[in-house]
Amino acid sequence: MSIQNSPSDLALTAGNISNILPQSHGRYSDLLTRIQQRRFSDEIADQILGLIKKGKLRPGDTLPSEREMALSLGVSPPPLREGLKKLETLGFIEIQPRRKIVVKSITGKSMQDPLVQAIEGDIEMVIQLLEVRKILEAWAASRAAQRAEPRHMERLEEVFEQLRKDYESDTLGVDADARFHLSIYEATGNTILCHIGFTIFDILWQSQKLTRETMFKEEENKRRLLEQHQAIFQAIKEGNPRKARSAILTHLNFAKKKILELAS
Repeated sequence: MSIQNSPSDLALTAGNISNILPQSHGRYSDLLTRIQQRRFSDEIADQILGLIKKGKLRPGDTLPSEREMALSLGVSPPPLREGLKKLETLGFIEIQPRRKIVVKSITGKSMQDPLVQAIEGDIEMVIQLLEVRKILEAWAASRAAQRAEPRHMERLEEVFEQLRKDYESDTLGVDADARFHLSIYEATGNTILCHIGFTIFDILWQSQKLTRETMFKEEENKRRLLEQHQAIFQAIKEGNPRKARSAILTHLNFAKKKILELAS
């Protein structure tokens, strides 16, 4: 049942609203508080946090020096440091020695630390995390093939070439491999996925290093891994979602097979 407003109800305007308010200012002035000028530190923290949420600042990115940021923002160092300290307390950045400021994953240490402890030395847990990667990266590769912008492809190609150089120079290429996969996450345009991906590779870094050291004793493994990464890159470059999904699943299934062989 609908309720109809009468013409007299609709006639209530700014001119007669005063009739229903207390006549004495003292009756309601104590309900209001004086509006305070917003602190510069809050504005600074919100601006940097906004860049993190939009994916303009990614996990692992290094912010400019405090001096450069103060000049860009037009503020003095104290409110800048206060804003940065607020972000560090919330877990969005880490202020390292020599005032190096690094963007952290928004998933935070509360998620990372227990997983690191659970996975360390446990092949079954590594395999389970690899299964999670298959779910995420199959979607990410497919989505990247559809949505990747020229800047994403430039970054992906740059990282792939670094991976090729690492393999050819007998370097393990763990960092380049992580950057390659994270670049695929980034190309989806999904900021949350980028941060989840960063957390996963942060957790897997040590186990991947140990696995690569063993796998790379055989040149055939190195050759196949490089071919697999090239197939993933090419499928995304061609804008072929199905091919990209298939290529990345082939790669991750190969990695799973080799990890199980090493564990047996």
